[in-house]
Amino acid sequence: MRAEDLLLAWDPLGYGLGSYGPEFDDIALALIHIDTIDELDEAVRRILTDAFGDCPSESETRAMAERLLASSEACQL
Repeated sequence: MRAEDLLLAWDPLGYGLGSYGPEFDDIALALIHIDTIDELDEAVRRILTDAFGDCPSESETRAMAERLLASSEACQL
């Protein structure tokens, strides 16, 4: 599954699908420059916390970071 599809299907704070457009754009942009799970997890947590003042559990954001990195690596030539 593509990183974009993974993000669009994720509702990390229970606000409803489609509620995270700018934040998911920022996460997708971070994915271009970040290649470790720890760094991407930190970026996801920072982006969501900055935007909403809240963040899902670290295990949830880490799992999403792992899926995002795996999907982006599968897309590279």
